[in-house]
Amino acid sequence: MKKNTKIFMLKFISMLLIVSIIYSPTFGQKTSEYHPNPILGFVDGKEVKFEDVRNKKINDISLQLYQQLSVRLMEYSIKKLSSRFSEINLTPEKKVTSKDIVAFFEQNNLQERGTLEQLRPQIKQFLQQQIRTQHLLNQYSLALEKGWVISNLKPPSEFLMIGNIKTGYLRGNKNASVILLEFSDYQCPFCGRVQNTISRLLNDYKEMVAFGYRHLPLSFHKQADEAAIATECAREQGKFLEFHLLLYTRQKAQTPRDLKKYAREIKLRSPEKFDKCLDSEKFRGLVEQDIKDGSKLGINGTPGFLIGVFKPKTGEIKGEVLSGAQPYNVFKKTLNKYLARQKNL
Repeated sequence: MKKNTKIFMLKFISMLLIVSIIYSPTFGQKTSEYHPNPILGFVDGKEVKFEDVRNKKINDISLQLYQQLSVRLMEYSIKKLSSRFSEINLTPEKKVTSKDIVAFFEQNNLQERGTLEQLRPQIKQFLQQQIRTQHLLNQYSLALEKGWVISNLKPPSEFLMIGNIKTGYLRGNKNASVILLEFSDYQCPFCGRVQNTISRLLNDYKEMVAFGYRHLPLSFHKQADEAAIATECAREQGKFLEFHLLLYTRQKAQTPRDLKKYAREIKLRSPEKFDKCLDSEKFRGLVEQDIKDGSKLGINGTPGFLIGVFKPKTGEIKGEVLSGAQPYNVFKKTLNKYLARQKNL
């Protein structure tokens, strides 16, 4: 989305929030709340509400606006209250120690990004921001509890996407009721980086979650589409996973010649059949379908993930999209949310 379009959409969503507050029946009272699903207009005499037109882009922008407004309201409230109430303190007591920095460096496996000394300033700044944010949250919670602050902000209602595993490769518990479906590119460095996280999740959730993979080669990675086709050619001979994992260790060498060499390296039953499959681009249609389906979910960059409820018999997935090489804990939190829902059904 272009910058000007984003600015326009943020202003538009802001206007919706303001309009919904103004037209709330209790506007002007301390208990007033904005309407989460305001009427935008009328079409052929029938009202059109916000939920009728909401899509992923609008949802992302409205969520971003909600988060920004929440932070600003919190900061504004604490600053105002600190001059009146002694219980409110703007400065956190906790400080970042050397031990904290070393622990963060080791726990997040940052060795690949640089040495401890190189990353120390960034880590310290990040931890300081975390401490400040947590301190403000604690102060804000106290202010809400005491009744010094009344917030009318509400997060957007949950927005779920519907997708399908289709021809995706499955690992883990293939009959699980929760799935993590990855859309990736074999030449994308962030896709390569997230594979260790996926392996860890597979190890921790292999009995509870299905793990799917579909292709999303990006146009500016010249060899990525051939690599995607090649993995399907290897899959035809029962060697998808071996080829898949190998490609993420050879991201800079994925010409057709390289791919044919890798087919022999993993000892395919018939390298000649693989060569013919790759040269004829037998699975080009499958890869293009993956790209189209990823785009429908709003996944236009890699890696992208659809995490949610899974129906193994139909392949349907209903859940939320995560973008980028997210930390392990982000995936864990999302998976646990859907596992808990299924458990309570």
